[in-house]
Amino acid sequence: MRFFSLTAVALCCVFSTIQGLPFKPVLKSSEKKSILPTCSLCNLAVSGVFQNFDIGLTNEDIVDNIALTCISLNLYDEEICRGVATAAIPTIRYIHSNSLVDPGNICGILMQEANCTFSDRDKLEWSIAPSLIPKPEIVQLDSPSSDASTIKVLHLADPHWDPEYMEGSNANCGKPLCCRASSGLVATTEDEAGYWGDYRKCDMPWRTLENAVKHMSKHHSDVAYIIWTGDLVPHDNWSTSREENMLIHESLLNLVKKYFPDTPIYPTLGNHDAHPVNTFAPPEITDQELGAEWLYQDAARLWTKFGLPDEVSATVRHGGYYTTLVRPGLRMVSLNTNYCYTFNWWTLSSIKDPASILTWLTKTLEDAEAAHEKVHIIAHIPPGNEDCWAIYSREFKRIINRFESTVVAQFYGHTHNEEFKVFYDQANATRPINVAFIAGSMTSFTDLSPSYRVYTIDGERPDSSWRVLDYSTWMMNLTLANLKGPTHLPEWFELYQAKKEYALTDLSPKTVDGFFSRMLDDDALFQLYFKNYHKAADKIISKGCDEMCRTNILCRLITSNIAERERCNQIDRKILEEKDLSDAVAL
Repeated sequence: MRFFSLTAVALCCVFSTIQGLPFKPVLKSSEKKSILPTCSLCNLAVSGVFQNFDIGLTNEDIVDNIALTCISLNLYDEEICRGVATAAIPTIRYIHSNSLVDPGNICGILMQEANCTFSDRDKLEWSIAPSLIPKPEIVQLDSPSSDASTIKVLHLADPHWDPEYMEGSNANCGKPLCCRASSGLVATTEDEAGYWGDYRKCDMPWRTLENAVKHMSKHHSDVAYIIWTGDLVPHDNWSTSREENMLIHESLLNLVKKYFPDTPIYPTLGNHDAHPVNTFAPPEITDQELGAEWLYQDAARLWTKFGLPDEVSATVRHGGYYTTLVRPGLRMVSLNTNYCYTFNWWTLSSIKDPASILTWLTKTLEDAEAAHEKVHIIAHIPPGNEDCWAIYSREFKRIINRFESTVVAQFYGHTHNEEFKVFYDQANATRPINVAFIAGSMTSFTDLSPSYRVYTIDGERPDSSWRVLDYSTWMMNLTLANLKGPTHLPEWFELYQAKKEYALTDLSPKTVDGFFSRMLDDDALFQLYFKNYHKAADKIISKGCDEMCRTNILCRLITSNIAERERCNQIDRKILEEKDLSDAVAL
C-alpha cells in the first residue's frame, strides 16, 4: 500500500533519529529552512504505526515493512534496519495499547527543538510540589584565599568502549559505527582504522582507554574522587544486548579500580547504557522485557561492589539514582536524567515525574540544606539541552532556583563537547545562580580527540563553598599516536586551563555569565571557546563557525529550558545585525 510505504519511510526517519543514526533525506538542524516537512514526516510516522497496530499487524509485520523500505532506500543494511525497528516496536506498542500516549503530542516532544505542535499539551503537564520550607537569604560566598585547602576531582565522560574495535578494519564503512571486522572491505589504506583509535565513526579500543586511565593514575594520583557520567557502551545501537552492556560496565569499572584502587568512584547512567538504547522505563513498568529493572539491579550490584555504601541500593534499584556523603559538608547527588531524554520512548508517555526522581531530589536538598551541606549534582544528560524534555527541565530549574545556596555545582557529559551551562534566577532572568560543567568525551566519536577533565574544588574547611575553582582538560592526538604506531604510547597533554584560557577570575555563576557576555561582543574570544568546545578538532575547526553555529553554541550556554527561547532569539538578532552591518561596511 502506498500509505504504508510512506509511513515506513517516515518510520525509518524517526527510528533512525531516536537510535542515534543519521537519516540523510531529513535536513540537519544547521541546514533547516523550514521545520514543516520534518514535523509532518514525524506525524506521518506516528499516525502510521499506530494505525497499523489498530488494524492488527504484528510486530514482525511492521518490522518487515520498515526493514524492506530502509533497505530499498539504501539507508543501511538489513542488520541495522531490522535491529533498530525490532528494538523499538515492542515498547511503542505497549505505550499505545495501555493508552499512555496521545499520538498528536509525540512529535512535539520528540522534536521540541523544531517547535512541532501538540494536539493537547495540557495532557502532558505536571509539576513538582515546591518545598514548603522558605528559601533562605542568599549569601554571596567569598573566594577562598590562595593558601586555602583544595581537592582535585577527575571527571570521566562517555568512554564508549567498543569490544569489537579492530585495527586495520574499515573506518569509512558508511554504517553508524565502523572500525569492526563486520565493517566491510577496506578500499584504500586511508580507510584503515588506526591502532589507537580513529576520528571517524568509531568508538574506542580497550588499549587506548587503558592507556588513558594509566596516564591519569600517574599524573593525577592525588585526585580525591572520580565522577563518571555514563555512556560506557558503544554506538552499535542496533545490536546491543543486556549481557554485553553488563560486561562492559563491569570491565570498565575494574579498569579504573585497577589504577585507582583506593579512590572513590561516583557513577551515573548514560542513555547508551540501557538496552534497547535510550530505553528507561519508569519503575511501574514491571514487564521484564520492557522494564529497566535489570539495569538498575546490575548498577546497584556494581556500584556498591566498587565502593558506594549499601544504603544507596534502594534508590538505585528503584530508578537509577542515589545520594551519599562525600566528605563532611559535601553531598553527592547522582541523577538519572535519561528520564528526561526525548529519545527515550517512555518520555513520550503521560507518566509524570518518572520514578518520583524530582520529588526525591527536592526532599534530598531540603535535608542537605538543614544539615548545612553543599551539594554536587552529577548526571548524564544536561537539563536544558534540546534533547531533555522541556517540562522536566522547567521543574529541575525551579528546584535549582530554590536551592541555589545548597547546589554549588553540576557535572554532565553526553554532548561529547566541552561546555558551560548557566542557570538564571526565575524572578530576575539576568541574575546567574548556578553553573553546570559539561565535559568532553573519552571517545573520539565523531571527529573529536579523546579527553578527560580534572577539577580543582574548594576543599574541606569550616564554611567551605565546595565550588569549582578551576578545571583543566587533557587530550591526546589520535593522528599523531597512530603515525607512531603500537611501539610508542600516546602522548596526553593539557589542552587548556579554564581560568587562564578565558581570563576568568573564578568560575562562579556571575563570572561565567560575564564570559558569555564578552563572547557576544568579542568574536576572537568566541572562536577560542569554539576551538575548545570541539577539543581543537582540526576537521571541525577548519570548517569555521558561521552566524547560525555561533548562535547555537552561545544559546546552549545560557539555556536551562529549551522552551524558553527569548534570550536565544536575542542572541540570534544581535549576531545577524552584526553580520548585516559588517556586510554593509564591506560594500
